[in-house]
Amino acid sequence: MNSYERVLATVGHRQPDRTPLQWFGTDEVAEALRSYMKAETIEDLFVKLGIDFRGVNPDIVKAHPIPPHIEEKYGEGVEIEVTCYGAVLVKAARFPQAHRVYGPFFDTDDLDSFDWPKVSDIESVEAVRPGITRLNEQGYCTLVRADNPFKIAYFMRPYEEFIMDCVAREDYAFELMSRIAEIEFAMAANAVKAGARVAMIGGDFAHQNALMMSPKTFRKVLKPLLVDFASQMKDINPEVMIFLHSDGDLSQVLGDLIECGIDAVHPLQPESMDMFDVKRRYGDRLTLFGGVSVQSELPGSDPEVIRALVRQRIEQLGENGGFILAPTNTILDDVPLESIEAMYLEAQTVRASSGV
Repeated sequence: MNSYERVLATVGHRQPDRTPLQWFGTDEVAEALRSYMKAETIEDLFVKLGIDFRGVNPDIVKAHPIPPHIEEKYGEGVEIEVTCYGAVLVKAARFPQAHRVYGPFFDTDDLDSFDWPKVSDIESVEAVRPGITRLNEQGYCTLVRADNPFKIAYFMRPYEEFIMDCVAREDYAFELMSRIAEIEFAMAANAVKAGARVAMIGGDFAHQNALMMSPKTFRKVLKPLLVDFASQMKDINPEVMIFLHSDGDLSQVLGDLIECGIDAVHPLQPESMDMFDVKRRYGDRLTLFGGVSVQSELPGSDPEVIRALVRQRIEQLGENGGFILAPTNTILDDVPLESIEAMYLEAQTVRASSGV
């Protein structure tokens, strides 16, 4: 099987030749691992690791200046980024996602006061098609990732206030997320039109032990957008696979996510959910994606321990497909390089039971 065939079989709950693999790690870790494994390029590293996915996101070209009061507060020598949605991020060592410190709706709730990105700011289908076609022809599973409007909303607006909006001002919260969705979904749509084989929506809406909102509120303000995302992508290509990422405990809404049309959920943190119970309850309808913790398992680990863990996860979660192995989040420099190598190389050798 090539990578695409492997992922397609897995998501279709058929036994692949081996478990599909995905990479999540900082650029610094990838470069250190490349040198350690004597790979010439990062692409060569991914080939050695057996990574089956390749990201293909179109760019959203929309610039916003750094607000003067932010420059004054943080001064020189601090790396500051402003997203296309006006969220101000301060970069920090060992925190690749960066800290959100300001957004366009911190001082106002007027949605029309912001210079929103437009669909025309998104890199076109024609521009991204050659790269996606080349990767598809090489047999990879090309993946476009849209940011979850819920997460972008609590970057544009103070987190606590937005969570209260979801409860007390549902129409306002939904309008804010809908404006974000218009851009993010159009970006993903351009990649799917150009041939991307997976459309993934990613952004946390759960804490370690609970959702960030009640299941009732989730079903009112966020679930309709997830349904719309899956529907839009499937309208373009009925064969496209729909993935979702959110850290934390999603157990109360896993059934809802299946109803939304989600095929696979990442990361299934062992700290938050019983992965084996999820496999028993939903394994015939949902692909489990992740399974190796960057919080409690990979940091400071021993390669032999990681090899045994990988064998256990594949053998217990990969029966009849339905499991993609990956770290539960971004690998940082607290993970020994030999353990990262062991995780991926071991995973390429293990065969799960077919259950027959």
